[in-house]
Order: sequence, then structure tokens, then C-alpha cells
Amino acid sequence: MKTIKLILAAAMMMGGVTVNAQSVVMEENFQGFTEQGWRAGADTLACGKKKTNSKTNLKISKVYGDVKVTYGLKASAVTPTCEAKKSPANVSAGYVEVNKKEGCELSIGAFPYVSKIEVGASATGDMRGYALMKSTDGGKTWSKVGEYIGAKSEGQDAQYGFNHTINVNAANVTLKFVPTPCGKEEPENQTFRIHDIKVYGK
Repeated sequence: MKTIKLILAAAMMMGGVTVNAQSVVMEENFQGFTEQGWRAGADTLACGKKKTNSKTNLKISKVYGDVKVTYGLKASAVTPTCEAKKSPANVSAGYVEVNKKEGCELSIGAFPYVSKIEVGASATGDMRGYALMKSTDGGKTWSKVGEYIGAKSEGQDAQYGFNHTINVNAANVTLKFVPTPCGKEEPENQTFRIHDIKVYGK
């Protein structure tokens, strides 16, 4: 079956027919953002400078081509320069750090249509992750897309950064990254960092 598909695709291209690939709607690594959402106090886990301000409630808008994207940060902070805790990192420098308490989040949207997203994340412990939620009614109701963990048991120490490709397949969608328990041995929510987001449309 796979061979037939490849032959058909090659024939279409030779015949002058374009095979459409999914388009990139936005790509972000937060390196162009202003550092904010932090409070004074040394924290070696945040570039040795500051701690997340639990009272942070930010809305930041950016335009990517024809799409205006609004970022919502609750009990979260953004830095354009900090890297993953361990090197060589598997993610870009710069991130949004989402606090581990319930109600903390990074939301992005709304998008006319999202087929999939590629996410690069990291954390300050070897086994950490996040849950991805989606809403198609402007944030009135949410459903869980899945939970995504970087763990030593999978050969992905979260301190170096870990990457996932996540299928969304929804129209008029807003996405939200929230804390999640990272395993049986650590039942509490954990802080995580989103370094890279790449969103694909149709």
C-alpha cells in the first residue's frame, strides 16, 4: 500500500500536479519576547536570577502572517535568553515557565484550523511534563489532547529538553498548556517550560 502511495505521489508531481503539504501557521521560540512575569529572588533553576511571580496574568498578542495569536500567561513567566537546565539542549534558548499549581497555564489562540503542533519543552527535574488542552468554543469548555512527559525511563531526561509532535485536527481552536503529575512516584503537578511551538494548518 505504501509503495502504491509513493508511486501515485511521484506520478502527480511528474504530471505537474502539486502535492499540498500542511502549512506552518506560526513558529515561536520566545526569543523576541520581553522578559516578564518574574519576581526578585535568587533561583538557580531560572538562570540564577528570579522566581516566577505567582500573581502573573499576562496577555501578549503577535501576528504571524495572516493570523493574530494571543498568548495568555497565568502564574507563568517568559524569558528570551534562558536555556534548558542541562546541555547540550534539545530545545531553543528562551521559554515560558508555567508554575506547578492548579490554574497555571500558557494558552495560545485562536487559530482557524490546527492539524498538528510540534512542541519543545524542558523542566528542572529528569521526569517532568505537561498536559495539552484544546477548546473550540472560545475557552468555555476544554478537552484534554494528551499528556507529554520527558523521562529517563524513555531516554528523555527532561532537563535537556524533549520534543513531541501532537495531532490536534480542530477548527477555531485555542490551545492550553497546563501542569500535570509526572508519574506514580511523584503524584503532584510539576513546573515545566515551553521553549518551541510550531503550529500547522491545513
